[in-house]
Amino acid sequence: MNVSEPQQPQGPSLCLEWKHLNYYVPAQEQSNYSFWNECRKKRELRILQDASGHMKTGDLIAILGGSGAGKTTLLAAISQRLRGNLTGDVVLNGMAMERNQMTRISSFLPQFEINLKTFTAYEHLYFMSHFKMHRRTTKAEKRQRVVDLLLAVGLRDSAHTRIQELSGGERKRLSLAEELITDPIFLFCDEPTTGLDSFSAYSVIKTLRHLCTRRRITKHSLSQVYGEDSFETPSGESSGCSSIEMEIVAKSHESLLKGMRDLPTLSLLNSSPNGTHKKAAICSIHQPTSDIFELFTHIILMDGGRIVYQGRTEQAAKFFTDLGYELPLNCNPADFYLKTLADNEGAKNAGAILRARYEHDTDGLYSGSWLLARSYSGDYLKQMQSFKKIRWAYQVYLLMVRFMTEDLRNIKSGLIGFGFFMITSVTLSLMYSGIAGLTQRTVQDVGGSIFMLSTEMIFTFSYGVTYIFPAALPIIRREVGEGTYSLSAYYVALVLSFVPVAFFKGYVFLSVIYASIYYTRGFLLYLYMGLLMSLSAVAAVGYGVFLSSLFESDKMASECAAPFDLIFLLFGGTYMNVDTWPGVKYLSLFFYSNEALMYKFWIDIDTIDCPVNEDHPCVKSGMEVLQQASYRTADYTYWLDCFSLLLVAVVFHIVSFGLVRRYIHRSGYY
Repeated sequence: MNVSEPQQPQGPSLCLEWKHLNYYVPAQEQSNYSFWNECRKKRELRILQDASGHMKTGDLIAILGGSGAGKTTLLAAISQRLRGNLTGDVVLNGMAMERNQMTRISSFLPQFEINLKTFTAYEHLYFMSHFKMHRRTTKAEKRQRVVDLLLAVGLRDSAHTRIQELSGGERKRLSLAEELITDPIFLFCDEPTTGLDSFSAYSVIKTLRHLCTRRRITKHSLSQVYGEDSFETPSGESSGCSSIEMEIVAKSHESLLKGMRDLPTLSLLNSSPNGTHKKAAICSIHQPTSDIFELFTHIILMDGGRIVYQGRTEQAAKFFTDLGYELPLNCNPADFYLKTLADNEGAKNAGAILRARYEHDTDGLYSGSWLLARSYSGDYLKQMQSFKKIRWAYQVYLLMVRFMTEDLRNIKSGLIGFGFFMITSVTLSLMYSGIAGLTQRTVQDVGGSIFMLSTEMIFTFSYGVTYIFPAALPIIRREVGEGTYSLSAYYVALVLSFVPVAFFKGYVFLSVIYASIYYTRGFLLYLYMGLLMSLSAVAAVGYGVFLSSLFESDKMASECAAPFDLIFLLFGGTYMNVDTWPGVKYLSLFFYSNEALMYKFWIDIDTIDCPVNEDHPCVKSGMEVLQQASYRTADYTYWLDCFSLLLVAVVFHIVSFGLVRRYIHRSGYY
């Protein structure tokens, strides 16, 4: 048996029910992603009002309603992807479902594609297969699953095209393929046709219909349609499809002659050769065309957060006819139903429509007839518990690979930024190139050059990462919410991915300046100063990530960083004697960096020339320079400052991780 998926139950259908769902949100909009959240109780609005219904395997359900009717909220509530003040029950064949169980047996397709645009379609699916499939699944099985899914959603020819170069319909189908990696029983799709042309929209919905009502096909018949090369992985390995049961919808001879642009749907079942279990899909959709509307087996009509009607698509017309609303000839039924609801909003007829749904309970929606045997869902959920995700350390590794791959794919912008960074280094080397000799006049110049080294490293790295969380939050919320990986693994991988960059840039930046200014001091000082600058960059990343997690946008983070920067600069040891405010100096990143660099440069200088006719005070050794600036002179000073920079970085990261975690838990995942 393939360990990547649990065996699906056979026999009676699985039925997912939701009962008396109510959802409340604060009436006054407030930011969850900032440190000044008010704790006082807010007046709440009721978004969902006693929403009840069900879906069973084999159904393709459309949720229709005007803007603000609660379609997306209902989807998120049923799928248990919604956080906040939600009441009600979601049960599978009469058994209450927990959130982690629901995320394992279902998938949520968001309205907008949330993918890394620099990956190819194949790379994205293969990367996600590591997180979504059992930890003991082999790489060959993962590659085969990816190839099969690309074939299923019609992206075989675009497998090695970057996501940013795919069309809107192709990106939507790629998102669907990603959700099918785990072969979920229930699919929740939020506006799957948004932004698509009529043909692409029809293709996406037809793919969903095929997943819910599918036919069996063998490898031999697939080979006749696509050719033997359709079942080869990119590495040339055989797919082994003879042991995998696939589903496909037969196409007409005419469509085959058109080059199979609309590829048939192929859905992998479990390893069981006799698996016949279908899927169920429920979609919120806005004004579907008549041909798309006919693909749905059931519809749900919503108005003001209430379910006005749920039933079979062909019975909806009779439902409205009995209420006195005759469907005109040659009229799109979806448009007619939505117009009828809009025209009767707030009128007595709206209440009549709401009451009439109980009289047209043809599917047993409110009578409770779908409380099927618990054993089927119980056995299925028990098998789901045997699923094992990849280990935390491997999650960190894969995410680091993704971060670094994304940086390499955006190498052009990275090189431009690095070029400007090095221009700063060249400018400083030119400005301070005449201070190689240690005289009374160059003491201040050396201190200024060292402080500029600290300043440039800290500011460059801190402001360079303030965009991270505002830009990445949609991906984090979705993938962490789906249980793809843990938030801690993402955060640790993000931090570790910056470490080699910090060391590389730290030493390269210093190399240009050291060769022009400090070259007489030897190579060992270069190593010590480079290490300290690299650690300063690591601490600056922690500071920048902290700002990124503290505010909602990178613009807000950069603008509100001014007070923090002012404190850091004042107590860095250059603009003010650090003993003026005892203890406050330890709040400054610049203090640790500046002190350690000054210590390493001056501690070995025993003599500084002091002419007799010098007008200003004369310092005779490096020790006096350090004492005059109130820096420590103990033997452990350098290493203590190195440790302090690492400690500051850790503190910043712990705080920012808590802020991000708190925001995601408060705002939900969708």
